[in-house]
Amino acid sequence: MTSATNATTGAGLAPLFQPLSFGRRSARNRLVLAPMSVGYANPDGTVTEKEVEHYARRAQGGVGVVVTENFAVSAAGRQMPLQTLVSDESQLPGLSRLASEVKRHGALAVVQIVHAGRYAGPWEDYEKRRRLAPSAIPFELTPGRVVTPQEITPEEIEESIEEFVRAAQLCERAGFDGVGIHAGQGFLLAGFLSPRTNQRTDQWGGDFEGRTRLTLEVLRRVIAATGPDFVVGVHLLSDERVDGGWSLDDSVRLAPLLEEEGAAFLFGAPTTFETMRLPHNAGMLNRRGFSLDDAVALQRVVTIPVVANGALGDPKEAVRVIETRQAQAVGLARPLFTDPDWPHKVQAGTADTVHTCSCETSLCLRTQLTGSVCESWPESARTRGFLGYDEGTGS
Repeated sequence: MTSATNATTGAGLAPLFQPLSFGRRSARNRLVLAPMSVGYANPDGTVTEKEVEHYARRAQGGVGVVVTENFAVSAAGRQMPLQTLVSDESQLPGLSRLASEVKRHGALAVVQIVHAGRYAGPWEDYEKRRRLAPSAIPFELTPGRVVTPQEITPEEIEESIEEFVRAAQLCERAGFDGVGIHAGQGFLLAGFLSPRTNQRTDQWGGDFEGRTRLTLEVLRRVIAATGPDFVVGVHLLSDERVDGGWSLDDSVRLAPLLEEEGAAFLFGAPTTFETMRLPHNAGMLNRRGFSLDDAVALQRVVTIPVVANGALGDPKEAVRVIETRQAQAVGLARPLFTDPDWPHKVQAGTADTVHTCSCETSLCLRTQLTGSVCESWPESARTRGFLGYDEGTGS
């Protein structure tokens, strides 16, 4: 366990704690818990008390907006074995408790909703079910294992749109402030964006207009089906970072169209599960601010908040993003997973007491399938399997 170096006074970091408009909602500051898969749900996809405490504890630590890990819009669109589902009313009680607890601690509560598409699990029996993708293109699912998803039919496309709409409505009924539509990481919507993975010749493929149609239609339909105060944003594949793929120029072209359709915020994240493994992208995710340039490019072309994220846990680097107007908000995933009190400590001028994790062993990633834990937590939290209300991180 280590502590953050180069402490900075709270006054110098004041821009991080200015209010921010998210659609018609107001966040108390510009810090956002960025989506990170932790795998705390029940096997049937319902919310656990462990999951409630995990997210509410981050709200209690002072973050302005809590965005959950991706919750699947259907069982067929689920990737992880302990991933939350937002697909039917049986899930409402747990979802409602989660929303209520996050909001009780003063943060906006937002759910990231996803259909995993070609990456749908369980991966051990991939070939036994239809795995939906824009085109039936073979790819390396895991090192040395090549699989081929099925081409989604027009009827299944309509079903997937309805699943996103139903998921958003369930989140609204549960009391969440909004949703973030996941069009990144190579999941279903991102797969349609990329000319590398979308080789369709119908209205859902071909040129830029055809390949972006599904993402825009999902956004349009979700907004139309929810109330005017419900916040709807997009988590966008900013750059596939591979020749012949979706590029940052494409994202810069799409971002204003998303804003015109009513998107209230944007995340931008580069690479997919496949392209991050390419040699020229090796080590990218461990570099500070690895996706900051993408966020800056998106923020230049929209007026809605772009949430910059990706290894921005140093308070001085985070405040620089806001001060220089590179983006309107800063997303933190692993920094808040490690120390949920990051916002309170930084605002109080005690940034040198923030606990950080080197991520060299990536214990949080290695335990995602069973429930993520952090090697920097107190031993009691590691043993219990989560850091909740009755656990501090020290000073």
